[in-house]
Amino acid sequence: MIYSGSGGIPGGVSLAHRSAGVAALILAALLTAACGSSAVSPSPANTFVATTSPSDTAPDSSATPSGTATTAPAATPTPAATPTPAATPTPAPTKAPVVATPLPPLAIGLCTGAQLKLTIISWQNDGSISYAHITATNVSSGTCTMRGKPRTQIVDGKGAIIADAGSAGGEISTGDPAYTLAPNGVVYDIATWGNWCKSAPTQNVAVAVVMPFSLGRLVAKPLGAAPIPSCYASGTATTLSAEAWTP
Repeated sequence: MIYSGSGGIPGGVSLAHRSAGVAALILAALLTAACGSSAVSPSPANTFVATTSPSDTAPDSSATPSGTATTAPAATPTPAATPTPAATPTPAPTKAPVVATPLPPLAIGLCTGAQLKLTIISWQNDGSISYAHITATNVSSGTCTMRGKPRTQIVDGKGAIIADAGSAGGEISTGDPAYTLAPNGVVYDIATWGNWCKSAPTQNVAVAVVMPFSLGRLVAKPLGAAPIPSCYASGTATTLSAEAWTP
């Protein structure tokens, strides 16, 4: 701008006008700066605003959620086996009670076969008849009685009976003396065997004794080869007998 007039700076603006223009310019600049600072509010220095992208929030349908246990299907229980009914036991037949037959008076106290040991002391032969000298020993811890004549038998080397005095060969009567045998007590007897008309028996021949009243049987150990009686009555059976027991 060009001002003209007298009394001033030739061809220029007066000092007053120029000062007013500078002041106006400074004021405008201050107003502009004030307006700019009030329009923008600075964020707090330490404030952090988190932004979430869509990719962070969208669930992944293909991923298995972490920490969720997968429950396996329960096993189908196996049906229990049907128990087989137990067989009904067949009742055992009832046995009739065994009634012991009472011993006759003459048998009471007699030695049994289990209490005795039979021994052949010696054999003798007179040319036709053989004689076996025997003993019966009480090998038990108790006492028992021997009396009367025993029933004797001759057995061959295989144990077969080849001669038997029979039930008549053993006799006990009330008149026979009774001998009490303490433990290790001994009684004696002689078995007489004759008329052997068969082939020679198998050796070694021995003697056996059958106790009366079914009280047992004793068999002596052989004493070597026994003498065999001769056949003096052909066609008749062999004979065998015994004496009464004596202490």
